[in-house]
Parts: sequence; structure tokens; C-alpha cells
Amino acid sequence: MVNNKNYKVIIPYSESANPRKKFKIEYSIEAADRASALRKAEREFSSYSEYNSASWVRQIEREGIRIWKILPDMPQTPDHIDDLARKLDSADEDLIYNSLKALGEIEDSSASDRIIRLFSHKNPDIAALAVETLGKIGDPSNLGAIINLYHPDKHPRVKACIVSAAGKMALPNDQILDFIAQALTDNDARVRANAVEALENLKIGDTARLLLPMLEDEDNRVRANVIKALWNKDDHTKLLEALKTMANDENPWMKASCIFVLDRVDIPGRIELLADMCLEEHPKIRENARQAIFRVHDLECLPYWLELISNEHEFSLVSQKVLLFGERALTPLLSFKGSTETSRAYAADLLDLLEQQVLQKSGWISWLKTKQKRLFKN
Repeated sequence: MVNNKNYKVIIPYSESANPRKKFKIEYSIEAADRASALRKAEREFSSYSEYNSASWVRQIEREGIRIWKILPDMPQTPDHIDDLARKLDSADEDLIYNSLKALGEIEDSSASDRIIRLFSHKNPDIAALAVETLGKIGDPSNLGAIINLYHPDKHPRVKACIVSAAGKMALPNDQILDFIAQALTDNDARVRANAVEALENLKIGDTARLLLPMLEDEDNRVRANVIKALWNKDDHTKLLEALKTMANDENPWMKASCIFVLDRVDIPGRIELLADMCLEEHPKIRENARQAIFRVHDLECLPYWLELISNEHEFSLVSQKVLLFGERALTPLLSFKGSTETSRAYAADLLDLLEQQVLQKSGWISWLKTKQKRLFKN
């Protein structure tokens, strides 16, 4: 489910009755991104114009449109945003850094020219952040400036940000495949990994021929991104084989990337794979696998959760899921034997919670039936 954000959209316009006079209208819009916010604001503008029976015509002046995301403790007027943008001309790198971060968060594109000038900043961290900021803003009109910046000899972090930003702002009809294909062969693993993510985000068809060879890439993140990008597009056999190879690799980073995929893609056997990796010796791998399996919303996880719970927070996570499953969770809970006294106690506590839920939702007769199932399960 997409989480909507709050945007302010200012649309300047003129009227045919007095074309020299300029007007502005403001809209508060809930939308997934700034492009959607603009479309919604334009629909409201058009619907009002169509409703109004006046003989003059309203004409949007597109070059003056302003869109930004409304956030607490952030600039919320054009003047304040412009003041923030002017700080990008400062010689103070800390001030530039903080201003870029803020402009990226509010997604206002009016400072684009100033941000683009920072692409040539002597500090590669500032240059990379400028590219990243333009990507967060997501204005497609800046795509050319981003792509033209790419060169194999650029600083690796800058190149990685260029590829990521291009993937965020490109439109479906933009001719970007050759650029992404070049990035897929870059010497830096971050660039290659970001190029795979960009292909997935852009939803370009027939990318398997580019990505399948990269299942042999030496970098763990590249392999993981390839599996995630191709899961709904290609033969699962090759992808599962590559994923299991990563799970059994001695390199802990390969295992970590395997967990990353399992956490995001519903593949056959992922619960068992995650459960196995919860027993890994490496503490970080073990913790990552535990967190991932507790995020899965699948009733088949219930026996594994009960064996893995080690604190009240984890029990709370499981109990919330069990209550959402409702009476469907009753049978697996009643059949759970448990390898430890602790896991069996957690199962009993969950049964208590289910009984209370049944009583509150369905009344005492349904509660009594549930209680009888529990009493006579043996």
C-alpha cells in the first residue's frame, strides 16, 4: 500500500480577460509523490474552470509552478524555501550539506539550477549529495543533467548516485536503457548494484538478458538485486539456485544479502531458509534473519516464531499477527508441541489471547467452543 504525503502546490495563471495580470492559487494535496500531487492539483484547477461559467479562460503558467512536501520543522513557504536554496552558494560545506538534505526532503525543484552547479564541487561527498538530492526531488526535466554527468572516471560514489537518481526521475518513454547498460558494466560494485535497482524501478521489459549473467557477479548486493528484480520476470529455478548458493556461502555478506532478498520476496521455502539462518554462528547474520522472519506475515511461520521468541517485544509482534489471523491460528497453536518449556508457554499465552478475542467478537458460545477445542485437543 502506498503511503500518501502532504504537498503544497502553487499554480500561477493568467486570465484571457486581463492577460497582463497574474494570479496564483494554492492547493493542499495528499499524494504518493510530487508528480501525482501536480496532476491532482491540475485536475482541481481544471474542474473549477469548467464549473465557472465566466466567458474568460484561465491559462496555467507552468514555468512558475511550485510543489513541495509539507514536513514539520521544514520550510513551508516559497520565501523560506528560497532562503534555504541560497545557502547552497555558501563556502561553508556543512551549511551546503544541511541545505541539500532539507531540499531533498521537501522535494522542491525550484533550486535545481543551484543544485546542478554543485555537481562540480571539489568535495566528492557534496557532489554526490547534490546528485542524490536531485534524484529525491524527482523532476524529470533534470534527467539530462544527471545522465550527462556520468563518466567512467567519475568518483565511484558520485557515479552510484547518478545511476540511482536517473532511475528515480526517468519517465517510461525516456531512452535510458543504454545508459543503464553501461552502468551495469562499471568497475564499482555500488554502481552496478544501483543500475540493477534502477532497471527494477523503471520496469523496463526484456531486461533478463542484461541481468542474468550478473548472478555470477562477485558482489553480494549486485546478486541480491538481480534476484529481486527478476523474480517476477524469469525462470525461478536459476534464481533459487543462486539464492541458495548465497545462503551457503562462507562470506557473511553473501548471507546477509540472501536475507535481504528473503525479507522482500515471497519465494518458495523462504520461511525454512530464514529459520535455518536464524541459527547461524555470525551474530549479525543471525539477528538479520530473526528480524526478517518476524516481519513475515504467514501463518506457517507460527511454529518458528514460538521457538525463536526471546523477549517481550518479539512476543508482542507475534501476538499482533496471531490476533490478525484469528481463529485460523487456533489449529497450529493447538498442535504445537514445542521443543522447550518456554516455547510451549508462549503458545499457551497466545491461546489465552485468542480465547479473549473470540469472546469479545463472537460471544460466550463461540468462546466455549474454542475452550472445548483447547481442553480436548489430546
